[in-house]
Amino acid sequence: MRRKFSLLAIALGLSVAAVALVVASLSVFSSPNARLRYDMSADKTNGVSERVLSAFAGIEQPVKLTAFLYREDNGLTTFNSNVYMRAFDRLRMLIGDLNARVGDGFSSLIVDANSPLVEQQRLQNLHQRQFGEVIVLSTVDNHVVLQFDDLFEVSRAVVEQKQAARLRNERIDAALGDAALRLSNASPFVIGVVRSADDDDTLQPFLDFLERQGHEVDFVESFSELSNQDLAIVAGQKHAFVPNDYSAAERWVADDRHLLLALGAFTSEAVIVQWNQVLAPRGEGFGDGLLCEAIPIAGTLMEGRSECAILEINGAEISGQHDVNLPLIKSKRSLLFAGTRPVKFGNSTNAYGQSRLLRTSTQAWIDRPLAGQRFVRDAEEQPAIHSIAVTSTAWKPQSTTRAGRLMLLGSDEVVRSHLEYNRDWLATSIMYLLGDDLTKSGLRNIDELPFRPDRQILERIKLLTVYLLPGLCLILSLLVWFKRK
Repeated sequence: MRRKFSLLAIALGLSVAAVALVVASLSVFSSPNARLRYDMSADKTNGVSERVLSAFAGIEQPVKLTAFLYREDNGLTTFNSNVYMRAFDRLRMLIGDLNARVGDGFSSLIVDANSPLVEQQRLQNLHQRQFGEVIVLSTVDNHVVLQFDDLFEVSRAVVEQKQAARLRNERIDAALGDAALRLSNASPFVIGVVRSADDDDTLQPFLDFLERQGHEVDFVESFSELSNQDLAIVAGQKHAFVPNDYSAAERWVADDRHLLLALGAFTSEAVIVQWNQVLAPRGEGFGDGLLCEAIPIAGTLMEGRSECAILEINGAEISGQHDVNLPLIKSKRSLLFAGTRPVKFGNSTNAYGQSRLLRTSTQAWIDRPLAGQRFVRDAEEQPAIHSIAVTSTAWKPQSTTRAGRLMLLGSDEVVRSHLEYNRDWLATSIMYLLGDDLTKSGLRNIDELPFRPDRQILERIKLLTVYLLPGLCLILSLLVWFKRK
């Protein structure tokens, strides 16, 4: 009898150990720092990305890269720090990759402390180089300067602890791609972003993002200040229009000017009513309520938590019928929409063509604040598919600037708290609204993205963790027990 209990204890112990091993493995491998990268020469994983190559290919003039590899910051050299050595080795390799892959229109020159002094002085004067500037990309009539901090993230030396500086992260690929995009737009598009109210510090990353895409940004106080911009963006609006601004918005839409309008579920009713009146001739508008979906927790779908209002859009929820979504579908990436209201479309006249870009899953519901429990699907809140992003364009555009390209998003958090997850899709969407070449926006390397498995993957992981692997270990242990018996 004692032997039977001993074998049973071993079987149970193996099952518990299997669960602990799986949980520990998932915890380790879910970290971006745990990913391994191999230099597969065929795929150029360790070279510049296709986005950078596409951006350089879009520059119509010959472009020259001048790199100043100087170890001039004492905070990065003390205590035998190897920051500069590692950083400059990486830069030399990527510059060599650019030379090999961009083509005849690209040339490079590397300047360091070993270069002739006369040549160093001449190039520094030519480019008016300042302290910390590492790369200068130049054409005949334009140039872009990248500093060391644009290319690398470092922690500086701590004198008190005699701790050397460390190289934390590399941002070369993204910085080169952004710089090339700015050079390719010799006549940049002008985008007018309307200030929401007094809380627009959260919009600053979005404004920086637009500038890195090569656009000129006008951050205006009200809609009536827009005039000759190529695209107007309203990302959240706190207060209703005054008559002057309402008339300006009405004229902008009636004149088929390009517009990106993002209003979330917590936008005031007065704002929604006004915009729906402005958009009525286009047959589009915003619905009421907060969209929610159940979230996976411990292997089951749970309601009643605020996370239900964060929608993860992937797979079947992304329309493959529009060019804006094609890069997203090919890369199998997801989007995050928080605080989302439904978007209505379909009542347009024959002057405009409309498309739904994104929708919810079939299990989403409109959570009514005055009906039932918050973030819980009550009896009157039936699950259904809801549109959350639509676009339309004029069938017979008056001109490229008056092609009637309009995009409605049911969440303004797309460009605020969740910009990092949506920036590639937004870049392509803005290119579309401007009538520009969609290949310019590109996609970043996958290892630049924050690790976040979608809900389907989480369900599979939990099924594997909670049931399959421990169950197999238990069955194997019982087979051993019965065999020994």
